Amino acid sequence: MRLEEESAVVRDAISAEYADLVVAVTELGSPTTLMVILAVLFWCGSRRRSALVISYGVAGLGFILALETLLGLPRPPESVYLTSIDVEGYGFPSGHAFASVVVYGGLVSAYDRLRDPVALLGAGALVVAVSLSRVVLGVHYLGDVVVGAILGVAFVTAMSRVSRGMPTVGFAVALALAIPAVYVTGAAAYAVLALGAAIGGLLTTGWIDRLPRLRSRLEGAVLVAVGITVIVALRIVETIVDVTPLLVALYAVLVAWIVFAPALVDRVGGTILGSPGADS
Repeated sequence: MRLEEESAVVRDAISAEYADLVVAVTELGSPTTLMVILAVLFWCGSRRRSALVISYGVAGLGFILALETLLGLPRPPESVYLTSIDVEGYGFPSGHAFASVVVYGGLVSAYDRLRDPVALLGAGALVVAVSLSRVVLGVHYLGDVVVGAILGVAFVTAMSRVSRGMPTVGFAVALALAIPAVYVTGAAAYAVLALGAAIGGLLTTGWIDRLPRLRSRLEGAVLVAVGITVIVALRIVETIVDVTPLLVALYAVLVAWIVFAPALVDRVGGTILGSPGADS
């Protein structure tokens, strides 16, 4: 079922000298990278559609963590790893493959690009690259990533139908999935992240339509720079907080920051320029 022999063929196709490149590719499916990508799209693109995909990602995180834990299948042995890499959790199905489909495929769906071959090809290429990178690194078998990707497609389809284009509904589903994930995983770090992010999204996404629009490309660049800086700062704070309720609150603040950053930058920018903010 996990295609161990086929996985060995994939691993043998890439030598260790390309390890850094493979690690860079696999990061395109990591929660932190996906969070930053979605945050930038939220700040500079369609906020409602981007927020919807953020809710997909948060809901998916809770779902896949609970499923992996319940199945309890181990990763491949460390002896086959391409390079030294820290990995946590179980091996089946692949969370990176699942998350890549949920986010990149979710963006194609939310932005109504399902009939656009370029968008489909781009999202598909990212999913395949991330999925194969996990096999090449040796942290998953080929069957793990195939099943993860298939589950991702089914999950995006289900979330699209249930949420009906409303981010608040998406975050409500995320909360419903995060609570059991925290219990099943024993409050694992990413399960706590899912819980806090779901709460933050549920409390803040009702304000999306009231947020000011960008007035210039310069303001957009400032928003992205300031926004990412605060995200990085919050992730640093995360490393020194070890109390679960405080971490839940921190992750809720993280999502709240993503939502409200445009209003803050607009207000500050208007003050500096001596003109009222766009939301005044």
